[in-house]
Amino acid sequence: MRKIIILCLLASLAHILVAQTTPRSGAKALPATQSKTTLTKSRTTFTPKAGLQPSSAARSGAEANATESRNTTNTARQTTTPKTVPAKMPDAPKLDEKEPLVEVEWLTLEEAMEKSKTDKRKIFIDVFTDWCGWCKRMDQSTFVDPSVAQYLNENYYAVKLNAEQQEDIIFNNKTYHFKKNGARGYHELAAELLNNRLSFPTVVFLDESMKVIQPIPGYLEAPKLETILNYFGTDSHKTTPWETYERKFSNSQD
Repeated sequence: MRKIIILCLLASLAHILVAQTTPRSGAKALPATQSKTTLTKSRTTFTPKAGLQPSSAARSGAEANATESRNTTNTARQTTTPKTVPAKMPDAPKLDEKEPLVEVEWLTLEEAMEKSKTDKRKIFIDVFTDWCGWCKRMDQSTFVDPSVAQYLNENYYAVKLNAEQQEDIIFNNKTYHFKKNGARGYHELAAELLNNRLSFPTVVFLDESMKVIQPIPGYLEAPKLETILNYFGTDSHKTTPWETYERKFSNSQD
């Protein structure tokens, strides 16, 4: 009887052990080697999706590296001196002291008219404004040319006329005034001399009787103005077309 009970207990224990190690119904256990292979394959074939951004920590690190790189480059630029820059800039070239400096003897219109009473000459008028850049350019280049300055001083009375001056001017027994027009204005005499075409710079030629020969608008280089001065100064405008005179004068200067 005792042996029978012991055999039954052993059988029960064997049954319990077998139940714990056997998979549930319907579930299949994968071999350990197959599971590892699948995971390895999964890790090696994974590709990130397009547009994914790095983590904030990685991004901050990358930005810091880029900033440091830029700062280093900027520092290099600031501290690098081009080899083409001389240590000392050369001095400006000196003018030839042997060549005499000729300047235009500018007059007011009143002064020119007074001189004309005793010594008849044509009058050359440079009509300008304070804001005219090309007027200043003519002062700095054309009127400092020795040939231009000398011919003006010897054959004309050279006058500067500000087209926006506010003082009255008496010319040919007529008084001309400043006219307010918008933010600026103009002088009546300048408008009359320029045929109401207020363009600056404009040079105006008057004959010995104070009559207008011709206004010529626009910037004039020294060779061009020298030719025009000779054209009117020799009264060639009365007998010779401008194109013919300009060609002959140019050939004579070569």
